[in-house]
Amino acid sequence: MTTKIETVFPPLNKEAREVIENFDKIVQSVQCLSSRQLSQVPEHIRTLSHVLTDNRSERRTGYLNETTALTAYVRYYQWWNLLRLTRLFQGFSSETFKLPSKAVCIDLGSGPLTIPIALWLARPDLRHKQLTWYCVDHSQRALALGEELFLAVVARTNGETDSVCEPWKIIRVRGELGTPIKEPGDFVVCANVFNEVAESYDKPPEFTAKRAVTTMGQYAKATASVLVVEPGTPPSARFLTALRGALSRKNYVCVSPCPVGCRNGEEERENIFHCPMDGSHGNKWCHFVFSTEKAPKALVRLSETASLSKDRASLSFVFAVPKCIYKEKSTEKGTMFIRIASEPIALPKNRVGYYGCSSLGLVLAVSYAEKQKLVLQSGDLIQVDIPVKEKRDYKSGALLIPYEK
Repeated sequence: MTTKIETVFPPLNKEAREVIENFDKIVQSVQCLSSRQLSQVPEHIRTLSHVLTDNRSERRTGYLNETTALTAYVRYYQWWNLLRLTRLFQGFSSETFKLPSKAVCIDLGSGPLTIPIALWLARPDLRHKQLTWYCVDHSQRALALGEELFLAVVARTNGETDSVCEPWKIIRVRGELGTPIKEPGDFVVCANVFNEVAESYDKPPEFTAKRAVTTMGQYAKATASVLVVEPGTPPSARFLTALRGALSRKNYVCVSPCPVGCRNGEEERENIFHCPMDGSHGNKWCHFVFSTEKAPKALVRLSETASLSKDRASLSFVFAVPKCIYKEKSTEKGTMFIRIASEPIALPKNRVGYYGCSSLGLVLAVSYAEKQKLVLQSGDLIQVDIPVKEKRDYKSGALLIPYEK
């Protein structure tokens, strides 16, 4: 028997979908460009893409202070990131992702406030809580534009409902990682930050991870939750694997996406360093994808015009909480959890398979195509019966798990 428990990327709620569909219009209402300037945006996006990828050595700290770079980032990268992060935030259960009323949230490397905007869209249950956001970034211009965008999104969502919510308090902090903040946070988040930080160090992932945990720790309360989101690439997977280990040494438990938390017991600690999908030595890497088929049509057209079209969006992440507040998911006797971390794979003998992570390591969930009633998606958390006999895939060495509804 197979039961689907949760997913990483649930569909957008109606309100979030409407805002993200029209995000280009919201940006234009805040940062109005002429028709000539708008026609140059795809070229600026291509230039920024080269700076962020193959020309990294040319990227300057605080590059979002440059007008053309900030314009391209907000109208392309922030739009895609909002789509990814809003769906990710919707996937966190209310029990897993709790914030107290009047919580302090710290967004490191905030840029144009993508995280607060995505959380506002994804979690209406948090809008009545008087959250304070310390948004830290090198670029004061990005922070200022981001706050305007956040307020525009709040106004738009308030206009769609009968219940008017005051916007969360935004405190802009211009500075680098480590810049002091007046009060510790209940929630510390970094999105697409440490991949850039790692590029400036000629050090292994463990070095960057240790620094990252130290940096985030100086901002966090003893009960603070921590979320780190990175691109869905093998280097990011290697970094996040190291990050889970570093967090564990500080008595944190990974509650997502790991199907069972990275425990802290001495006899279990070694398991943390053997993630079956760590991206090393050509291994599979922990990341989650969704089709861009239902992405905003205007965003898809812009991507194509900028020669950056994509048919899938992806990310990697680690969400951790202190061990003192961790509640492990309970499983029925003889069952275990699997986090699906691949798209469907066509196998011999008319079978369909999905790679996933479990307490038993790498698994390959397999079903016959004609009997496949439970269609799985990348990021699904499922509960399955533990197989009586151990059988492994000859190619990957993954434990074979038959599944069906």
